[in-house]
Amino acid sequence: MKLVWFFVGLFFFIVKLNAQSCEIIPLIEKIEIDGKLTEKHWQENTSSKNFIQNFPYDTSESAAKTEFWLAADNQNLYAAFKCYYINGQKKITVQSLQRDFSVNSNDAVVLTIEPFLDGQNGFSFGVTPQNAQREGAIENAGNFGVSTAWDQVWYSATNIGDSFWTAEFKIPFKSIRYNSTNTYWRLNVSRLDFSNNEKSCWSTVPRNFNISSLAFCKPANWRTSVPEVKSKITLIPYVSTTAFKNVSNNETLKTNPKIGFDVKYNLSSSLSLDLTVNPDFAQVDVDAQQLNLTQFNLFFPERRQFFIENSDLFANFGFRGIRPFFSRRIGLQNGALIPITGGARVTGKIGNKWRIGLMDVVSKEIDSINPAKNFLIAAFQRKAFSAGNIGFILVNENQLGKKGNTVGGLEYNLLSKSNKWVGKAFYQYSLSPVPLKRSFAHASFLLYRTIHWHIAMNHEFSGSGFRAPTGFVPRQRFFDQKNGDIYLREFWRLEPSIGYKVYPKSSWLNNTEFSVYHSSYFDSAFRPTEQVYTFSIINSFQNSANITLTATKNLTNVFVHFNPIKSNGKYLLGNYDWSNFQLQLNSNLRKKLTASATTTVGQFYNGERVSLISSVSYRMQPWGIFGADFQRESIELPELGKQQLDLIGLRAELSFSTTMYLKTWLQYNTQAENTNLYIRYQWRYRPMSDLFFVYSKNYNTTWESKNWSVAFKCVYWLNL
Repeated sequence: MKLVWFFVGLFFFIVKLNAQSCEIIPLIEKIEIDGKLTEKHWQENTSSKNFIQNFPYDTSESAAKTEFWLAADNQNLYAAFKCYYINGQKKITVQSLQRDFSVNSNDAVVLTIEPFLDGQNGFSFGVTPQNAQREGAIENAGNFGVSTAWDQVWYSATNIGDSFWTAEFKIPFKSIRYNSTNTYWRLNVSRLDFSNNEKSCWSTVPRNFNISSLAFCKPANWRTSVPEVKSKITLIPYVSTTAFKNVSNNETLKTNPKIGFDVKYNLSSSLSLDLTVNPDFAQVDVDAQQLNLTQFNLFFPERRQFFIENSDLFANFGFRGIRPFFSRRIGLQNGALIPITGGARVTGKIGNKWRIGLMDVVSKEIDSINPAKNFLIAAFQRKAFSAGNIGFILVNENQLGKKGNTVGGLEYNLLSKSNKWVGKAFYQYSLSPVPLKRSFAHASFLLYRTIHWHIAMNHEFSGSGFRAPTGFVPRQRFFDQKNGDIYLREFWRLEPSIGYKVYPKSSWLNNTEFSVYHSSYFDSAFRPTEQVYTFSIINSFQNSANITLTATKNLTNVFVHFNPIKSNGKYLLGNYDWSNFQLQLNSNLRKKLTASATTTVGQFYNGERVSLISSVSYRMQPWGIFGADFQRESIELPELGKQQLDLIGLRAELSFSTTMYLKTWLQYNTQAENTNLYIRYQWRYRPMSDLFFVYSKNYNTTWESKNWSVAFKCVYWLNL
């Protein structure tokens, strides 16, 4: 009987917590953002509290107590937080002072905002106890985390006390997008107490979901009407210069001074116009090099600021292997920069249900291979049901004065109110200057997930005539290494998976997941060309460490000449049946010294492969992180011979303050026969205004200099 009453009490306790809401209270005094919470507004108004764990459990009240308050004036949203230590013991863990920190490895407090009530889009703002900032755009309902590439002007301060630490936020309304007619927003507050291995949220988030999942936000009621942002222009001028010298060809030093600017104009509180003239991407981060043992191009994420805001509206159409638009196709060709003359974008929301995006970009002519081009992209989304949407995209790429290629796509994104059902279905059609047969692609995806089950099914099809030159469809093009020809082939794909997670009553093991995954590619006659079967066991421990064991079987039909190790003039061709095993280890992330290692052993086509990927990092809290990465691929194939490929990286990230950073990276890649030294200094001398210095030098594997470059850039953010 006592057990029954226990569960009854637990039920009403959880219901009570989830029925809570909070208020955004009008300010009656000026708030000084100093992190001390001395203002009467914070002291005299009741705080919101009663946080529930997200990790290691999701039904217990948090051990680390947290309180927060919300307020607003005509220009800004304010938030205050009071984060208590467990048992009054002062214990703080942070990786560094750099912006956009990971919530999985730092103590922090994070505010999640959903101002459109659409269940799809929102914003995230967070700080560590040392006031390192993290802001991001929430896309796809937050199911896959937060895009921290999004940057905006906002203000924060923290104060570390003996029994708690406090934080204050000031977020200008002009820095976010929202619907001013809504009488309430939805939000959540998350506390990351990494020192004590606990995540907790004001609104309960099940532990199988990301803490920024919008489905679990609660209402935040406005006591007065939401302020409407007046139209405001932000001018962002820059000056830069780049010096480049090709040492191997003994070329003369080349310099490229540039001046340009961006303009941001708030058409409304939810819609913005962005203009760019002669943009420069000198501050772009270097890509992490990868060893490629496949027949297909690797995918590198977009890092350039001009394409970031509302980028999901354009980039999330299609699937990872069938994308009608991929912004790295604009202004980049095989890693080389192609100057952009200018561009314009209108993005944002109309009401709570419509989301629009229009973008036009013109690139300069380099030579006959890289002529001047115009890129026009239009995207629309309409909310459907609780949190899903129906979307349309149109992508046109053409040489100036000539008829180009156009891709149109229609898709439906499914998201249930509980977040248990996630899915997508789309159809895309391309129009080329020359009519082509089967110039369409389609796909569907459906995922069902609970705290225990994860069941998914995916299908893809790309026709032989489907062309998306401004997109990313890697499995459509096959390069024959023997004669240099490129073959275009259509493909089908089926991809089912199922996983089951067990949560034992253990002080050291959090959960064990068993998963089965299958992926099959077929040609136009539905004959299999590639099949992969995997079975995995994943053990996640309470201290954040994990161990994964995976068995994989591959059936592959190589129908063009392919040599993965490029060792001699011989090639693979025909059918191959091969299997391997993989063991992956990740250490406790709370320690100052962390490490990970993945080893793969077994067959590789008709030969053998031994692979080791490892990484080690040591943090000098909070000012420095030093690390080393190592990957070795030892491959032996009959007739092709033996090959050993190495990828070695040494990195150091120094934080002189929360606004000044130095990043160095040395990458040694035997497959690319290249060694790259990269040094990047950044000083954010005022909000969103930066000074960059970037030095890069390339060597061959015997340390003979190939080329070097130096870039300097100064950006100023000016509100008019």
